[in-house]
Amino acid sequence: MNIPNTYTAFSGDQHFITDTLLNVALAIKNTTDTHANILIFNDQTGQQLDVDLSGSDTDLELRYAEPEAIKKVGRPKLGVISREITLLQKHWDWLDQQSSSASAVIRKLIDQELNNPLSKSNIMLAKQATDRFMSAMLGNMPNYEEATRALYQGNKDQFLQLIEHYPTDLKTYVLTLSQHVFSS
Repeated sequence: MNIPNTYTAFSGDQHFITDTLLNVALAIKNTTDTHANILIFNDQTGQQLDVDLSGSDTDLELRYAEPEAIKKVGRPKLGVISREITLLQKHWDWLDQQSSSASAVIRKLIDQELNNPLSKSNIMLAKQATDRFMSAMLGNMPNYEEATRALYQGNKDQFLQLIEHYPTDLKTYVLTLSQHVFSS
C-alpha cells in the first residue's frame, strides 16, 4: 500500500521500537542493552533486515535517512522516473480514449490499487508479509504450520485460535500485519 515505510524491532519476543529505519537504528545503537538479539522487520513486507550500527549517529543518518530525490531520467523533483512499459493494442486504444495522458491514467489506476487495502494484490502482500514475520519469529512455535495454512486460506477464526497463546507482542504484531487479510 502507499504508506510511509516503518520498521519494527524486537528484542527477543518483546517489542522494542516502531519508527523509521533511521530512528530504529539509532534507538538500537544508543541502548545500553546488548543489541545482538534485536531483530528488525519492515512493516510493509514483513522482511527481516540487518542494519550496520557502526560509526557515529551522523554515519547512521547518512546511511539510513530517507533519500530526498532520486536522480534518474524523468522529472526527479516530482519523483517521476521514466521507464518503458509494454501493452497490448487494446490497452493503448483504451488509454488513447481517456481525457488524461496515458501516464496520468496509469498512475491514477496504480494509486487506486495501492490505496485499497482490500484489493486482491494487497491482501496477498499482507499474507506474505505476515508469513515472512511468522517464519522468522514464530517458526518453532506450536501450531505455526497450521496457522500459516489458515492465514492463506483466509480462515480468521482458526488463525486467531491457533496464534492465541503466542507471546503477546509477537501476536500483536502478527495481527497488525494481517489486519486486512480477513477483511474481505
